[in-house]
Amino acid sequence: MFLQTFGRLRLLDAAGDEAKYPRKGLLLIAYLATSASAEISREEAAEFLWGNDHRAVAFTNLRKLISRLRPHGSLLTFSPTHISLDRKQLVCDADAFDATHPAETPLSSLVDLINRTFLADTNEADGLSGRWLKEQRQRQLELMRARLLEMSANTATSVEVAARRQAAFYILERFPDDQLVRSTLSIGSKMGASPRVVEGKSQSAGAIAVVGTERPFQSPKQPRVALLPPIGVYASQLDLPTASALIDDVAIGLCALRGLSIVAPYTAERIRASDDKLLLLERYDVSYVVDTKLTGEGLVVQIIFVPSDNVIYADRFEIARGLLSSHRKALAEIVADRILAELKRNESALSDYEYHPDAYQRYLFGVQQMSRLTLPSVRGARKTFREALQQNANFSHAYSGLAKTYSLEWVLTARGDPELLRKAEESARFAIERNPEIAYGFKELGVAKLYLGELDESLDALSRAEELSPHYADAIYSFADSLIHASRPKDGLEKIDKAIALNPLGPDEYFWCAAGASYFVGAFDKAISRIQSMSNQPSAYRLLAASCAMLGDTKRAHHYRRKDKEANPQFDLQKWLAVLPIREPWQKEMYREGLVKAGY
Repeated sequence: MFLQTFGRLRLLDAAGDEAKYPRKGLLLIAYLATSASAEISREEAAEFLWGNDHRAVAFTNLRKLISRLRPHGSLLTFSPTHISLDRKQLVCDADAFDATHPAETPLSSLVDLINRTFLADTNEADGLSGRWLKEQRQRQLELMRARLLEMSANTATSVEVAARRQAAFYILERFPDDQLVRSTLSIGSKMGASPRVVEGKSQSAGAIAVVGTERPFQSPKQPRVALLPPIGVYASQLDLPTASALIDDVAIGLCALRGLSIVAPYTAERIRASDDKLLLLERYDVSYVVDTKLTGEGLVVQIIFVPSDNVIYADRFEIARGLLSSHRKALAEIVADRILAELKRNESALSDYEYHPDAYQRYLFGVQQMSRLTLPSVRGARKTFREALQQNANFSHAYSGLAKTYSLEWVLTARGDPELLRKAEESARFAIERNPEIAYGFKELGVAKLYLGELDESLDALSRAEELSPHYADAIYSFADSLIHASRPKDGLEKIDKAIALNPLGPDEYFWCAAGASYFVGAFDKAISRIQSMSNQPSAYRLLAASCAMLGDTKRAHHYRRKDKEANPQFDLQKWLAVLPIREPWQKEMYREGLVKAGY
C-alpha cells in the first residue's frame, strides 16, 4: 500500500487506485508512519483524533473507529491498550524526509513534495494533532535546508539548479533572515551582490528554528512581495518561458536583499491561477503584487498595493526582437530597481496599513463598492469611507475616496448641485494636507476643479498627480478627462489610451472617458465601441444615444435615450449644458447636437 501525505491524504493500492478508508484512520496511519515509533496507546490515539472532545466521548469515538477499521486489512492492529502500524506493508511519500538517509532523495523531489504541502487538506489545530502537523512541516523544511546547503553551488543539471532556487525561496518565505540560504540566491549583480552572513554564527541544519519565527509580515520595513509569473501569448520575438525566467531573476535579485520578504515562486503560481486571489493574498500576508504580462509591445509590469487594491506603478519595458534572452539579467536589474523605488515611495501608506488595518479594510470595501457606477453603490461607498475615517481620522486615502463619491454623484445625477463639488474639493484638500506626497488627493482635487469649471486649476492639480506618480493610471485617466473638457480631445484621447494600456482591466470610467474623447474628435463608431467595453453601460447611455444619433442611427439613439430617461427622469438638457464645464463653445454645441438628434 502507498500512503500519500503531500497534497490530499489518501491510501493507494498496488494498482494505484485509491482505497476506501476512513479519514480518521488515514490520519492515524500518517501519524504512525512519520513517528519514531509505529505504535501508539489508545489514550494517545483518542487525544490525537478528538483532542477537543471530552475524554469519555473521545474514547467512545475511538472504539467506533476501530470497529470500522478492522475490516480494512492488517495495516493497523489493535490490542486492548495499543494500536500498531505494520510498516512492512506500507510505503509513504514522507519517507523522502527520512533524516537517517538525507542525501538519498534528490533536492528536486523534496521541493516537489513541499510544494504540494504535507497534509494540505488539514489545518494546524490545537492539541496533539496540531503540534504533530506543525512539527512535521518544520522538520521537512529543516531537512530540505540541510540538503540545499550540502549541495555544490555548481550543480550540474538544470533540474537541480531550479530546485536550489525553489528550495531557497521556500525557506526564505518563512524565514527571511536566513543569511546562508540568501547567499545561494546571489546572481552576482548590484542587486544581489555578496549577501552578508551573520558574523561569528554558524547555522547548522537544525538552526532554522532560531533563524526567525513565522512572521512573514510584521513591520513596514519588511513588506511581503509576490511576483506573479507573466501571462501572454507565445510569439517568435516574445518568448513566454524566457520572460518567466526573467521574473525569476527579478525575484532572486530582490530576495538577495535584506528588508524584503519574497513569496516563493510556487506560491506565486498558485495566486496567479486562483479564482480567489484576494483570499490567497490575505492568507500569505502579501503587501504588494508585482503583476507581469507579455504583449506585442514588450513586458508590462504593474505593482499593486494590496491593502488599497491600487496600482501604484505600471510601466512597459520594450524588448527588441531576439534580445530578451541575452538581455535578461540586465532587464532584471532595471525592473528590480524600479520595484524597490516604488516600495520606498509607498512606505508611509504601508505604515498606515500596519497601524490601522481596520481602516484599510473599510477603504478597500469602499473601492470595491465603487466598481459599479450606480448611485446606490457610490452612496454606499461614501458611508464606508466615513467608517474608515472613524478608524483613522488622518487616513488620506479615505478622504480621497470620499471626494470621489461626491464628484461621481454630481455626474450621475446631472443636476449641477454645487454643494457636492464643494464637498469633493474639501475632502480632496483634507487628503493632500494629510499626505502631500501621494497622488490620490491631487487627482481628486483636479476632478472637483474640473466640474467646478476651473479648468486651469484642474489641469495643474492633475499634472502634479502625474508628476508624483507617473504610472498611476487613475490619475492619468482624470488628466485625460480634464483635457477633453478643456477642448483638447485629441490630447485627452492620447492620455486615456495610455491609462488603458497601463491598466487594461481598469474601471468603467476609463472607457467612458475614451468614448467621450472619441466623440469629440468625430469618431462616433469608436465612441460606441468604447461604451460597449464597459461592464455597466447604463451610466453612459446618454453619450451612447448621442453617438448613435450622430451616425444617423435614430432608432438606437431613441432606444438609449428612453433607457437613460428611465434612470434619470429629471434630466434637463439646457440646465445640464449650462453647468457642464467645457471650455470652447464648438464642443458644447457638438454635444448638444447629438443629444437633440437623439430626442432629448
